[in-house]
Amino acid sequence: MGNLVEAALVPAHRSQSTDMIPPESKSPTEQLDTRQKAESIWSGQRPVDQNYPYIPPDYDLPFLHIGMEKQLFLDNFILDHLDGVRREVCAPTKADEPLLAWSNLPWEQVQFNPGIAGVVHDPDDGKFKMWYWQGLMNDPFNTGQVLCYAESTDALHWEKPLRADCLPFQEHTATNIVHPDVSQSGLALNHDRSNSERNYLLVNWPPEAARKRPPGSTRLSRVDASPDGLHWHTISEETNFPHHHEQKIIWDESIQRWVGYSQYSHHQNFLYRKRQIGRQESSDFINWSPKEVVLSADWDANLPPHLEMHDMSVRKIGGLYIGITGEFVAEPFWQERNGHNWRDQAFCQLGLYTSRDGKRWQRAGPPNAWVDTGSPGAQDYGFACFTPAGALVHSGQMVIPYSANPQKQNWLHRASPTPIYPQAEFESQRQAWNKRQAIQGERLPKRAVGGLILREDGWARLVPTYESGQVYSKQFVFEGESLRINADCRYGFIQVELLDPQFQPYEGFSAQLCDPVNGRPDQIWHTVRWQGSSDVRALWNKPVRIRFHLHEASLYAFQFNVRPPA
Repeated sequence: MGNLVEAALVPAHRSQSTDMIPPESKSPTEQLDTRQKAESIWSGQRPVDQNYPYIPPDYDLPFLHIGMEKQLFLDNFILDHLDGVRREVCAPTKADEPLLAWSNLPWEQVQFNPGIAGVVHDPDDGKFKMWYWQGLMNDPFNTGQVLCYAESTDALHWEKPLRADCLPFQEHTATNIVHPDVSQSGLALNHDRSNSERNYLLVNWPPEAARKRPPGSTRLSRVDASPDGLHWHTISEETNFPHHHEQKIIWDESIQRWVGYSQYSHHQNFLYRKRQIGRQESSDFINWSPKEVVLSADWDANLPPHLEMHDMSVRKIGGLYIGITGEFVAEPFWQERNGHNWRDQAFCQLGLYTSRDGKRWQRAGPPNAWVDTGSPGAQDYGFACFTPAGALVHSGQMVIPYSANPQKQNWLHRASPTPIYPQAEFESQRQAWNKRQAIQGERLPKRAVGGLILREDGWARLVPTYESGQVYSKQFVFEGESLRINADCRYGFIQVELLDPQFQPYEGFSAQLCDPVNGRPDQIWHTVRWQGSSDVRALWNKPVRIRFHLHEASLYAFQFNVRPPA
């Protein structure tokens, strides 16, 4: 620790010294380390230290440590002050055409209702890959749902490859069906590559296997594995605690656990039918913790009481968890089930949430939907939901698939059940529905997988309120040899300075010496240079605060990283 403290006093001109002390490394398990420290203090196993109750991680230099993690502005974690600058949560655009749509494939003729099990950017072959389940109506596998496979080179244009090594359908030997009994599943690329037979992992509810269970059995959850995403074998017949309704799973390096998010309470109890988001952990993908509620519309008075949380997918960027929720907005038609009233006619929109521990979530931006449903007749007029974990990045943009259903969830096409209240309004809707069906016939659009498009890491941006403004970060220590920023400066420019604890620029890193950052409209990341040099190693092991000067330009993120080659 003495050497690190001495390093903080070394002048900046020592940056080229061969005996430079390397930066203190950021712990990849900082979140787990801090949680264990807190638990040991609360239990009395460790004495209360002078930093209680904040319980910071144990670094030699007691400052916020960001290492080389990417820093976004969707929350206030890294931000200290905005001067003449506002934050805007960015809304995605919708792809002009579905990523996956109904086609003339024989196994799509009866029912094509794609639910996304998972998407990955395969590190081995560089392809974008998607797995989705769809209905088969019991033919020929005698199951309700099968898992299918699609792939892409740019994350926007997808193909359903027909392969002879996939499962046959009737007389068709080349298909894209890869699993015969899958529904409401969650698929993930295994971070542990030591066992090639388990490169891909899948937790799912198998409809046909579940139907064969004795009455009163708990909900079945099965775990499968695959070396290539095409050929699957079961590694666990049943998990300890069941999953259901769109499990979305990520590997969280900071706590060394698989974390799954799925709907909590759906179809379990008609009295307490409020849909919420639950969370589970596992160290091996097989043995899971009990599901705990981590997000509910009941906790946020800014949301309407008839909004429910249908599902949530999560991606982690740096230390920030970003959740996209399918928000189930119920209509006022109550139905009676087993002596209880509940509502199940609804449309679904998407909401955006953030967290720093994966458990405590807050809404990003205003209470209105992050992504709303389309207008009548649009592909996603009824449902926009079921996003997969993660995001697919290609050529400076993110693509987030989602299930797009042109019809709302309703009972209008059924003779029963009939709502008990309000009866007259429901019957009026049913008559209008029947009349429209008679007019439209089979020309109504079918379900599909749509695409949401955002700038790479463009979840939120900082933009001057009027022409120019300044952004102050919190004080931190870092690793990396250079600083890059994700910025839109096609018209204006950005200058950056690195400040000491007295808010004075470190020698050589003032705004006046910073080469103005600007660039082409399609340029996402820019390396910051001061008098032509991007080397920031002189500030290793020193408390640093960044001040960004924005001049008719927008800022999305920053990151310290290894210097680009000369």
